[in-house]
Amino acid sequence: MERIDISDLKLYVEDLPHVETVSVAFLVRIGSAHEGDSQAGISHFLEHVSFRGTRNFAMKELKYTVESVGGVLNAFTTPVSTVYYARVPSFQLKKTMKVLNEIVFYPLVREEDVEIERRIILEEIKMTYENPEERLYKMAILSVWGEPYGRDTLGYENTVLKFTSKEIRKYHGEKYLPSRVKVALAGNLEGLKEVLKELGDMEDKGKVTDPKEPDFKHNDAVKIENMRDINHVHVLILKNGLGKLDGDYEKMMVLDTILGSGMSSYLFEEIREKLGTVYDIYSLSYSLKKSGIYGIYFSTSPEYVERTLNEVKAALSRFRAKEYHEYGIKRRLGKFKMSMESPGGVVNYMVDKLLYSEAVEDPKEHERSILSITPQELEKFSEKFLEGNWSVFAVAPGGFSWEICRITI
Repeated sequence: MERIDISDLKLYVEDLPHVETVSVAFLVRIGSAHEGDSQAGISHFLEHVSFRGTRNFAMKELKYTVESVGGVLNAFTTPVSTVYYARVPSFQLKKTMKVLNEIVFYPLVREEDVEIERRIILEEIKMTYENPEERLYKMAILSVWGEPYGRDTLGYENTVLKFTSKEIRKYHGEKYLPSRVKVALAGNLEGLKEVLKELGDMEDKGKVTDPKEPDFKHNDAVKIENMRDINHVHVLILKNGLGKLDGDYEKMMVLDTILGSGMSSYLFEEIREKLGTVYDIYSLSYSLKKSGIYGIYFSTSPEYVERTLNEVKAALSRFRAKEYHEYGIKRRLGKFKMSMESPGGVVNYMVDKLLYSEAVEDPKEHERSILSITPQELEKFSEKFLEGNWSVFAVAPGGFSWEICRITI
């Protein structure tokens, strides 16, 4: 992979001449964790309103330029980043780069557009609040990480109602600095030199400091919220995970693959296939640079909750990672290889690495790091990682109460 610097803006490119498409992502290392309390949701709001018109493109032109040739244009916001991305036939690379560059650096943020997006985002907040899984994740992450990293990226109704176009433009000018943006491109990059000429020099006019990463706050008692019109109890158990730069991070991801990444995974076999009290059960992880969260999710009928949770605890207690080492390595490696066969998968890999690094690890090196994990290393890591207290969270039907205090493996 090649790196190209245009003043303070850095581009990372991977030419794949055998394909006929190209994927592009503008990784802006600014997210909801960079907001003040009164600004909760402003990063996500800016992401939305940036698509409503720029210096040289009307809203419809932005979308039409990409979608008229069958392409995809979208964006998403996380606690630490906002990513704007597109996938198009390679002949549309130059125009697509201009579109993304305009959206990121030159949005108009007009007051009339802010008012429309305000209504849309308030509906989005209501929609996610009515989804029990979304509500569970938001409640749990805020509990264990607190603000700003546990803050809902959508913000809150009281903050979203107050944003003005002037405030959003000011936030954009202070946060969207060229040095906070990295551009990842993969695919057929014929004509890239012409594209680079369009970007011009990009220089910083300020500085952004990342907030201190959170410590994991364990809760002894179950934290539960009740919802009307649901029949299942949705349960999430969480523990302290690892950051992306931790030397054992890849071991955690192999363990995650074994425990809960599909129908052949350990917990799916032990809980769904043998116990039969859940439709689905899976593991999950979310990592910052140094901090992380690791969890297991399932949903079940109220009468099966305690039985299911106790069996999850028992299954984790008797789990021996070395017995599943070959499965975990092969599955983790195979999923990685398949993801890297498309330009979009390559860009996703690049974005993941570039969030906390100035370079992208060679994919072959990444594969070797997976293959280097021995059964003994995985077993030792698993025993230490899974033991101890797990925080328990639940979203349940109205009237459901739960007296279980803690889960300890």
